[in-house]
Amino acid sequence: MAAFLYRYAGSPTFTPPARSPFTDIGPGDQFYKEVTWLAAQRITTGWPDGRFQPTQPITRDAMAAFLYRLDRDVKPAR
Repeated sequence: MAAFLYRYAGSPTFTPPARSPFTDIGPGDQFYKEVTWLAAQRITTGWPDGRFQPTQPITRDAMAAFLYRLDRDVKPAR
């Protein structure tokens, strides 16, 4: 989902942080750039315990929130 939203937004120029904003993913993980871009844009905040939980399925309500925030804060490339 993170990769999809990042690409939908036009794959904007973004340098991911050296230190992850989440405790369960790091710079060497797949889709790290995309996940940290979502966090930098405030499209995702992760879980209250500081994790992103990248292997968990995304729920419809979380997907709706991501799409709402993407449309509100980041104008996707069209």
